[in-house]
Amino acid sequence: MPASQAPSHLGFQQLGQYASLLAMDETTRSIIDRITVNYKEGRILPTGHNCKVFYDCADLSPNDLARLAAQATGHLDSDAFDVAVGIAYNGIVFASAVAGGRKVAILQPDGKITGPDITNKKVVIVDDVVCTGKNFKAAEELIKRQAGEVVGYVSIIDRSAGHFAPTKPLWSAYQTTME
Repeated sequence: MPASQAPSHLGFQQLGQYASLLAMDETTRSIIDRITVNYKEGRILPTGHNCKVFYDCADLSPNDLARLAAQATGHLDSDAFDVAVGIAYNGIVFASAVAGGRKVAILQPDGKITGPDITNKKVVIVDDVVCTGKNFKAAEELIKRQAGEVVGYVSIIDRSAGHFAPTKPLWSAYQTTME
């Protein structure tokens, strides 16, 4: 269902998604519509879930990313975190937008964190989409081993309903289900 069309009938699982859309302005809603890909038949995601809806965040412009970062984290105080750690690959660019002038580090696929020292720093972990939270949990363990303090998680799309029980706040621009 495109975000710009108000549904005539809502199922229980669609209620949270619709509420998320109502909290957005029209420009943000149009960004979500643009990255929403609907398939007639389900596709298997890397998480193993079979979904008919995919969110393609790879082609977002810097302006889109800034708006989505503001939607997800604009309410946070400027001292809420020191470093945004972007999970490679799609979390890296969004981490820069979330950072808003703060430092950015990169969690590489090999498990190494490059960038500024995160020792004794307040850190948010950033990825484009969260489904099971597996990537966030793995990143948190690495950051803790380097004496960083994880204060929250940030994503563009939160599809984790019932699949991820975060121990810290999860801020996202759009919440939906694994439809």
